[in-house]
Amino acid sequence: MDRVYYSEVAQLVAKAYDRLSPGHRRIAEFILQHPAEAAMLNNVELAARCEVSNATANRFPKALGFPGFAEFRSSQRDALRTDLSPANKLRDEIDESASHFEVIRNGLQQDLGNLETTLAGIDEASCARAVELILSAERIFAYGAGLSRYIAGLLIHGLEPFCRGNATDIGAAGGANSALRRVVHCNKKDLLIIASFPRYAADTLEIAKIGRENDATIICLTDRPTSPLSKYADIVFYAQADRKLLPNSVTAAVALAEGIIAAVANRRSEGINVHMRLAENQRQD
Repeated sequence: MDRVYYSEVAQLVAKAYDRLSPGHRRIAEFILQHPAEAAMLNNVELAARCEVSNATANRFPKALGFPGFAEFRSSQRDALRTDLSPANKLRDEIDESASHFEVIRNGLQQDLGNLETTLAGIDEASCARAVELILSAERIFAYGAGLSRYIAGLLIHGLEPFCRGNATDIGAAGGANSALRRVVHCNKKDLLIIASFPRYAADTLEIAKIGRENDATIICLTDRPTSPLSKYADIVFYAQADRKLLPNSVTAAVALAEGIIAAVANRRSEGINVHMRLAENQRQD
């Protein structure tokens, strides 16, 4: 099976899926599961592969909002050309002539650019509402996969003293399976904080979807508005994650997470007392 990826077609499928006919759903599922093969098929071949009529295959692009089949297939092929795997990305960006110093310096410069872009994208209303949601939530659950799990862990580590112990990293003990078992019990009084960056983990999206279905409030940290995580969020913070020679950079996401923690600390001083007691206990040990 080809990997599932989040092209324009895949995003349109996600938005339209609930209103698609059974035949169109068969096509949609095939495209999501086999994007490379689907992009190479004409309408007759796609109909045969999905075991639907030619008319059903012809109508499918319009159900997603495309003018016709040609535009639909062009979008799929464009996605395949631009959707390089992390391995190809790293290979294409290697510069054997660069010194170690140049690579390290250039990486820091890229992260400075990520921080500047992230700073330019935040707004006062989202920051204020996020802090209020954190302070008023009955329970706080955080989740991230891959590198994003460190963002979730950092948030919980920082927020816990200010949230009366009601903040939990739901993926820390058992990964996605553990997180799914916890999130199915969340409700409208709970806050779910989710971090996800390319290549957006399917389990993370499923956790966000379940949280939304259970009416939990959701804050997301991701990289751009086209992220498939954005549609589940009440508040989204975009942390620029571009970095040569690495699949992603989490520098801006870490800075955002620390900023959120600091803003909460500024509103609830009791957490400072918790930190002081912990520090005193460590000195006694």
